[in-house]
Amino acid sequence: MKRIKLFSFLLTALVFSSCSFTEEITFKEDGSGEFVMYYDMSEMMTAMKGMGGEKPEDSEKKEATEIIDSTIFFKDILVERADSISKLPQEEQKKLKKLESVIMKMKMNEATDEFSFGFGSSFKNLNDLPEMLDNLETAKKMNSKGNAQYDQMSASQVAKSAENTLENVSFTFDGTRFSRFYKETAEEVSKEEIEALTAEMSSMGEDYKELFDNMSYNLVYHFPKKVKSVSNKDAVISNNGKTVTLSLNFTDMVKNPNYNNLDIKLVD
Repeated sequence: MKRIKLFSFLLTALVFSSCSFTEEITFKEDGSGEFVMYYDMSEMMTAMKGMGGEKPEDSEKKEATEIIDSTIFFKDILVERADSISKLPQEEQKKLKKLESVIMKMKMNEATDEFSFGFGSSFKNLNDLPEMLDNLETAKKMNSKGNAQYDQMSASQVAKSAENTLENVSFTFDGTRFSRFYKETAEEVSKEEIEALTAEMSSMGEDYKELFDNMSYNLVYHFPKKVKSVSNKDAVISNNGKTVTLSLNFTDMVKNPNYNNLDIKLVD
């Protein structure tokens, strides 16, 4: 039961204005891999601590705080809810069965103000990604049903912009070439949406303005072979040559979604 409550709490935190989003994909030799969307709220924790006027004794208490570094498997949550799930129609049970591959990774250390978590799943090939993303959304809703705070936060323009980012992106990988591109069929971001995003950030007040201005969306891709070339000049190749990272300002990315298109070629 504790696992379920923790999962629900983090799903609620998920739709809050995170300081950093990281889209990470790790590929294996056969084209299969793991997709995880990370949410880093460390800066938000630091800012809130400063605004709250933390006292010296609070820091002493933090030194004894338990450090969390764990992975939660959704299949375990399904087992815990087996009795209630068995009472659902067969179609609903089949949908939930598909969620067994969903995972949640969490790291939290109050002493260092670290707080990040990620939702993801393994895949056999990139063709599985659209269904996998739908499964992740189903998992979030399942654990937040009836949560008024979640409903309110999910209506946030920041949350909607982050979700729309993946909905409008396609991926391809043939073993030697990886592409991430904004779908041609996707509707352009409207002036009204951008104004709504800007207004929402401004409404949070000056104390949070810098956090919102610096909010980022990061792309991190790990490959089984070394990278030969990357189309985006701002992308960084790791020292071992197998990882590509691209960091984008969140607001700029929403306004210009085509900027995060990537074409990566690997060594044959």
